[in-house]
Amino acid sequence: MARFDYLDGKPKKGKKAGLRKATPAPDGRHKGESGERVEVVYIRKETLRAVWREVRRDGDTAESVSELVEDLLLAWLRERA
Repeated sequence: MARFDYLDGKPKKGKKAGLRKATPAPDGRHKGESGERVEVVYIRKETLRAVWREVRRDGDTAESVSELVEDLLLAWLRERA
């Protein structure tokens, strides 16, 4: 298959021509999904990049930005209680 043949709508040939249907795990989750429920949150790109720069500058590679956001939100909730 040439690089952009899929744009012409030509059918694929060969072993991987068919699409595989994802089979859910016994508990209903798909492979690679955790049991944790997540939600999409929109943050300005400039803000996110500035946070990543600070995290890298501190050398704190163990903590992800997602964990940092969760920690900040939990701290905020505790303050309000």
